[in-house]
Amino acid sequence: MSLFWFLIIIGVSIFVHELGHYLAARAQGVRVKAFSLGFGPILWKRQAWGTEWRLSAIPLGGYADIEGLLPEERGRGYDALPFLGKLWVLLAGVVMNVLLAWVLLAYLFSTQGVPEATGRAVILEVLPGSVAERAGLRAGDILVAVDGTPLAQAQEIERVKTPGGHTLTVRRQEQELTLTLTWQEGMERLGVVYQPEVAFQRVSFLEGFGLAVSRSLAFGPQMAKALVSGLLGVLAGNPDSGVVGPLGIVAETGRAAQEGLFRLLELTVAINLSLALFNLLPIPALDGGRILLLFLSRFLRIRPEQEAMVHYLGFVFLILLVILVTFQDLRRLLGG
Repeated sequence: MSLFWFLIIIGVSIFVHELGHYLAARAQGVRVKAFSLGFGPILWKRQAWGTEWRLSAIPLGGYADIEGLLPEERGRGYDALPFLGKLWVLLAGVVMNVLLAWVLLAYLFSTQGVPEATGRAVILEVLPGSVAERAGLRAGDILVAVDGTPLAQAQEIERVKTPGGHTLTVRRQEQELTLTLTWQEGMERLGVVYQPEVAFQRVSFLEGFGLAVSRSLAFGPQMAKALVSGLLGVLAGNPDSGVVGPLGIVAETGRAAQEGLFRLLELTVAINLSLALFNLLPIPALDGGRILLLFLSRFLRIRPEQEAMVHYLGFVFLILLVILVTFQDLRRLLGG
């Protein structure tokens, strides 16, 4: 089932991305010769609306074969468009991924609700023989207050790490309990694994869409920084780069499928936002690389064969990057 949901999520994300390029080109009268979901050998094809629609064997990408992108097609199709027309064609795939993420987030906010941290801490695990176990804490408890003062954020559970006696106000299965804990000099660990408690507040779809836009824009720079540093970590051979490849996504998809539809939709949102950011990187063969060359061509004379070679080298680089990330996924999954 992991592979099934992986193919569905990746397939939808890639289809939406390439559909953006397709629609932007066709809206400006540019012919799209082929539209493929996947790379490599063609498994199925059909001619419709002047385009050959394909399903190919390798489901890790796709392409819209737009007339005018190849060196031998200079002067027509995409190449004949004005600067802003070309820019729109190149950006449209990213725009579609972001729009899909926003729509899915709006749906989640209007059905599941908007997640907001309450400040309380949910106890996930209590280590045997620990201070927390002796105090009577159990997995599933919700820590509400320490020494009578409500927690403003989950990390304030660390307030118990001062010498002396402490009271813990805990909610356990609709009951509120008061536990006592004594912290002594020399103690290092409380002995709990915890996370912030999250409450969900439903909103309308339109309000949810607005929240999706504002929140993704607020976290955009942070996501971009994490992506770039992660990719640099992969190239440097850092096994803890944080970048996940196809195998890692399959494993994560399996875990999400066990948690239900909402978790799968959350994963789809994350993949689409990540795909949008990744495609904006100024790497040849990606949309960001083509956009960079488009701007450079306004000031420099770039010959068609030079541009083709740059994109070829960029494609080789991307293949090597996928291999490196996949190798890291294998090490991570095998516990190495």
